[in-house]
Amino acid sequence: MRTICKQTLITPRNYPRIAIRIVPRDQRDAIRPGIIISHYAFTTKRGQEGYLIISHTTQRAGICVADGRTEWGTWSEETGTLTPDSGQLYNRRGELGFELGTQPAG
Repeated sequence: MRTICKQTLITPRNYPRIAIRIVPRDQRDAIRPGIIISHYAFTTKRGQEGYLIISHTTQRAGICVADGRTEWGTWSEETGTLTPDSGQLYNRRGELGFELGTQPAG
């Protein structure tokens, strides 16, 4: 995992510099001045490049693998996980965890 930016407040002044570092276009289009973001690049176990963007301000995040579209969902600061609408669970390294409702009890 490579950190591109961490807990960075986007301002009108630094927006162009930050936006150019965000590779997936739909993730770049989602940022705006006034929010705090983190952005990470990762490589999956299958060797695919991926990106995770987190809005700490809105508690929303998106994950994109290979040339696919970003899958958006809820970010948990407490657990460091993204839960997209699909119900899967990802950590900030892009690793897929359990699907909601299938986690072992205990």
